[in-house]
Amino acid sequence: MRIVRDAAGERFDRLVLSAQVQRVIVTDRRREAAAELQQSWKQLSVDEILEAPYALIGSVDEMVESLHARRERWGLSYFVTFEQFLETLAPVVAKLSGK
Repeated sequence: MRIVRDAAGERFDRLVLSAQVQRVIVTDRRREAAAELQQSWKQLSVDEILEAPYALIGSVDEMVESLHARRERWGLSYFVTFEQFLETLAPVVAKLSGK
């Protein structure tokens, strides 16, 4: 993201950026779920997985908070994911839209 931000300069705020969420795990045990995922994502630490834009792990409220934080941190405009996670994410989308 640093490379994109540097290359865009003043135009960065006008860019539309997205991230693809590759894993969605609803749980009250975020760290344990991230540790399990880390077994296949060995290049990332548990903390990096919890902060990465590629995975949403936690309760609905934690996922909403994570999406807001990622948008603020990286300037991401929207997120996309795989069809298999659509129903799982429906409560998150509803909360984000105020419904």
